[in-house]
Amino acid sequence: AVAASAGSSGIGVGRSDAQSNYPGLVLAHLARFKQYPGEARAQARGGIARVRFTLDGGGRVTGVALAQGSGHADLDQESVAVVRRASPFPPPPGGRPQSFTLPVRFGLR
Repeated sequence: AVAASAGSSGIGVGRSDAQSNYPGLVLAHLARFKQYPGEARAQARGGIARVRFTLDGGGRVTGVALAQGSGHADLDQESVAVVRRASPFPPPPGGRPQSFTLPVRFGLR
């Protein structure tokens, strides 16, 4: 019971888990906002773009740029747009600004 109450209060084990898994939380949050450009989907185009972005202490995006293109302009544009659409992200642990460079994958199964 003690561990459960410590985790639910955000202190102790739960807090360190949130800190160690924060990049995973950011990636999962981003995935919920991704949209596959219609023309790229129709032509079965895929690729991976990498975006670089910074979050302030409240999880708001303060800057975003394409770090590496996918080879398709529409996928690259969506990769930057999805970061803006997803703002605000869950606040970073400790309220400290953080920067990320993450892949945005587009693929048809």
